[in-house]
Amino acid sequence: MIQNLIRRKRNGDKTVKISSYLLDLFFPPKCAFCGKLMDTAGDGVCPACSAALPAREDENALLPIGEKPYPCAVAFYYESPVKEGVHALKFGGKPWRARIFARYIVQTAAEQLSGRFDAVTYVPVSPQRNFRRGYDQARLLARAAGRAWGVPAETTLRKIRHNRAQSSLKDPGQRKQNVKHAYAVPHPGRVAGRRFLLIDDVATTGSTLSACADALLSAGAASVVCAALAGGRRAAPPCGAGKDCQVEKFLEN
Repeated sequence: MIQNLIRRKRNGDKTVKISSYLLDLFFPPKCAFCGKLMDTAGDGVCPACSAALPAREDENALLPIGEKPYPCAVAFYYESPVKEGVHALKFGGKPWRARIFARYIVQTAAEQLSGRFDAVTYVPVSPQRNFRRGYDQARLLARAAGRAWGVPAETTLRKIRHNRAQSSLKDPGQRKQNVKHAYAVPHPGRVAGRRFLLIDDVATTGSTLSACADALLSAGAASVVCAALAGGRRAAPPCGAGKDCQVEKFLEN
């Protein structure tokens, strides 16, 4: 009831402040990363986490993934407190965190991939995982990012094989095999000739993003670039602006 009331209010209306107060009273704001209560909602991140976010420096924010390879804009290292925040988003039933996390994806993609895409899509989870969680976290991230750019997040890919969770595999070769032929593009005509930004939550080895990007290109997409909230430590120099990407691996700590 309170949320419906808020939706009906206009910016600048006195009731907006009242509604905001009521929302904080009944639904105290929590940090998107650590989950701790905050005095005010602010930007959705508590001061402690804001100071501890493992941001990638500009020269490390654009990484090559896969054998092609594809440039991938990554906002953070997959370390605390980002790791805990992503885990809560994926497994803790906290879909609201996607809205906060998407801001970082938008900023990093804008800085690293500006002018290289005109459509947004995402890495889908399997129907089984979507049913268990009640949502697809990558879709939520893509939708929030798309709203920031004024473009819809399109469902272009389908997971056609239910495989083991990538997080349960540590070897890059196993991860690559685990997602081989796991994704398909049901409607190639919708992707033909278009430039896509492909979004996922985490790029550890890049195997999942690469498999999806390969599927999009095979279906006729003109090009694919990628973005993720977090990624593992890399073993070689990054894919810098103006340089040809080399085949590299991401390594988790």
